[in-house]
Amino acid sequence: MEGKSYCVICGEQKRGLHVKIDRVIDAIRWFKTNVTKNERNNTLVVCKGCYPEYSKMRKKYVARMYLYVGLGVLFTILVLLMSLSILSLLIGALLTGALFLFSLLNYIPDLEIDEKKHAK
Repeated sequence: MEGKSYCVICGEQKRGLHVKIDRVIDAIRWFKTNVTKNERNNTLVVCKGCYPEYSKMRKKYVARMYLYVGLGVLFTILVLLMSLSILSLLIGALLTGALFLFSLLNYIPDLEIDEKKHAK
């Protein structure tokens, strides 16, 4: 049985477009179920009134994610050019992974619908 539906932007109980359940949401739900024992199994949505704000926030999140990963790859290439070794590759990969994790601080989940189709 699913719980109530809550908007991920305003936090109010509303109906709206369903959020795609991905690895990040699964990890949060696993943590809430197994560690805090506080899983409510609510349905996550974006309400109609919050969709324009959601769209801006999602675009900003995706752009930052690509920027952080791109910077990590660039740094990895520079480190490899300075010293071609397994350790350099490992350091670059760890930095790229850390930058990707930093992008999750601004995480905005995707929707189950095709946003281009919805915008029309």
